[in-house]
Amino acid sequence: MLRRHARYWLDDGSLVVRAQDDIYKVHRTLLHRHSKVLASLSPSLDDTNDSKRTTDGLVIVHIPDELQVRSEDFEALLEHLYHDAPIDGSTSFPKVASVLRASSKDQLDFPTIHSLARTRLEQMFPSGPDASFASEHAEEALTLAVRHDIPSIRKALYYSIATHSHDHDAGASDASGPQRPALSPELSARCDALLEQLVSHFTPILFTVATANHMACTDVFAEKWMPLVIQPALDDNGLCRPLETLERIIAIDWAAEGVCADCVRDKTEEWRGEQRDVWERMDDWLS
Repeated sequence: MLRRHARYWLDDGSLVVRAQDDIYKVHRTLLHRHSKVLASLSPSLDDTNDSKRTTDGLVIVHIPDELQVRSEDFEALLEHLYHDAPIDGSTSFPKVASVLRASSKDQLDFPTIHSLARTRLEQMFPSGPDASFASEHAEEALTLAVRHDIPSIRKALYYSIATHSHDHDAGASDASGPQRPALSPELSARCDALLEQLVSHFTPILFTVATANHMACTDVFAEKWMPLVIQPALDDNGLCRPLETLERIIAIDWAAEGVCADCVRDKTEEWRGEQRDVWERMDDWLS
C-alpha cells in the first residue's frame, strides 16, 4: 500500500511523485526546474490498480525502480529544496549522503544540489595524512567517494578502514550497537591489500631502533625503543597503523628521556617525513 508522506503532502501541490512505497505531493515547477530526470518522467500506466495510478485528481509519477532512489533520500532532497533542512556546514553525514545519492546523475540529476552535497562531504573528511582520523561512517563515505568520483577524500577513507578493520570486526558481535554498512567485495579487497602493504612497509621502520647524531642520544633510543615504541605498538595494533604510531613516537617527551634538543628536532622531522612517505606511497598501493 502506498503511504502519503506526512510532511510533503502539500495542499497546493501539483505533482505526485512515488519513491518506493511513499508518495509525495509537491510542486511540479520546483522539481522540474532543478531536475531534467523528473521533468522527463511520464505517469506510470502499468499498474491496473487505480489507487496506485491516481490520487487527489493527480496522476502518480513513479520514479523507476532501476534508478534505486530510496524514499528517505528523496525526503532529504525535498528538505533541502523546501529549505526545511538545507545542506550547510552543520548537516549530518546521513543527510548529506542521502542528498548526494538522490541528486546524482545516476538518480535524479540535480547538478547544483549534488555539487553542494559533494562539497559538504569533502569537508567532513581529511584530504591529508591526519593520524587522528576515524569515522563511524567511513565505509559508506568510501562507497560514495568511489561511486561519485570524489578523489580528495578517498585515500584517507581507504586508510581509515584498512587500519581499523580489527576494531570493526570486534564490534560486529555487538548486536546492540549500530550496524556498519558493508563494503563491496572489490573495496574490501582493496582495503585488505592496502593493509598488507602498510604492514610490510612499516615493520622494518618500527623494529629498527632510531639512531641520532650524538652517541648519547642514540644510547637513549636503544634503551627506550622497546618499552616506549615497540611494546605499545604491539599492544594496540600499532604495526597496522603507521601514521598513528609515528604520531605517538613524535609525541613522546624524548627530551625528558635524555635526548638533546637538536636530536629531538632532527628525529621529529624524520618521523614527519616517514608519515608523508607512507601517504605518498599509498597512491601506488591503491592504483
